[in-house]
Amino acid sequence: MFEQFQGRSSHGQLERKFEPAIENAKPTQQIRNITVTGVIRDASKTIHYPKQPKIQIIKVPQRCGSNQTVCSVQGFSTLTYDDIRPKEKEESVINKIMRLFTREVDPCKCLPYQNNTCIKAKEWLGNYDVDKLKNKYSNLLESKCEPKIIKQINLDVERTHPLKNYPQKLSDLQQVLIAYSKYNKIVGYMQGMNFVAAGLIYHSDNFVAFELLRKLIDLLQMNDLYSPMSPGLSKHIQLIDYLILTKMPDLYQHFCINGVKVDMFCASWLFSLFGMMIPIQKQVKLFDCIFRYGWTYIYQLIIGFLLYHQEILMSEDMTGIICILSQQNYRIDDNELEVDWDELLDASLNVKISKTFIQEMHMRFDTKIQTFKI
Repeated sequence: MFEQFQGRSSHGQLERKFEPAIENAKPTQQIRNITVTGVIRDASKTIHYPKQPKIQIIKVPQRCGSNQTVCSVQGFSTLTYDDIRPKEKEESVINKIMRLFTREVDPCKCLPYQNNTCIKAKEWLGNYDVDKLKNKYSNLLESKCEPKIIKQINLDVERTHPLKNYPQKLSDLQQVLIAYSKYNKIVGYMQGMNFVAAGLIYHSDNFVAFELLRKLIDLLQMNDLYSPMSPGLSKHIQLIDYLILTKMPDLYQHFCINGVKVDMFCASWLFSLFGMMIPIQKQVKLFDCIFRYGWTYIYQLIIGFLLYHQEILMSEDMTGIICILSQQNYRIDDNELEVDWDELLDASLNVKISKTFIQEMHMRFDTKIQTFKI
């Protein structure tokens, strides 16, 4: 049943971009102020970005001596630009900003302290009745919830690092997870949901985030993954193992020689749908592709991520491999292995995986015997 995918992949390896980590960086007496001009907002409040924005980097003396980079967009409030490191070369800074403004216009301009539903969240949700969704969400919150579930949710909400600096969003996350645990009593709550819901809450009101979470779990048929003992986890692990074998045979052999198994590094990616790895500001493309392509894109992203790091993975033993693949889970800020998520999320779409094949294999999986029926 696997003949159609035998042999080496034809999609090629993704380009890796590494920059050496700064060791013992000393504080400077300057703050870099990046000014971007040419951005306008029309009468309908639509934001228009020029194809070739004018960018100017100014170093401003600062007595406190802290390294900071500030991005000031003409006509808008000054924002800290999180994707730029304090001592990054100015050429690299300009390239990042140019890439931000010259790619396809992203209508989502969410900020984590806003409480509204952006155009992207509305697109993911489709047609909906606002009053109906609000009533459904309110009724769920008013119903009872098991204390042990609330306790676990509270613990995990505090560990949801993408929202760690935004207390109100953490409170919203708690409410959404509690509401979902009441809605889906078969699953209740499972660790990993908090990262999925966090990405949705970033773009929407609570009641919309709840509905998006419900829609996403139903779309991906994740009850078998989030249920106790996770009977569906083996289905995904076995498929990913096969995809690595056929798409990256050299890396697969290297994993085997060093005793590295897929479930050693991949389970957390599946439970969180990469939410614990990808910075929350970069997840628009992720949700766009998941809502459109389902599990096929998640598998593409896993293979893409491994291709992105293949060269360094091939030089490591088991300890080094697991360290490289797992450190991304919790070290979004100041990673030694910097990941260009915009590039990676786009490039992963070029990984050739048949959606029909994935759907057929999912249907053939027997959770009782934990294998695929031929």
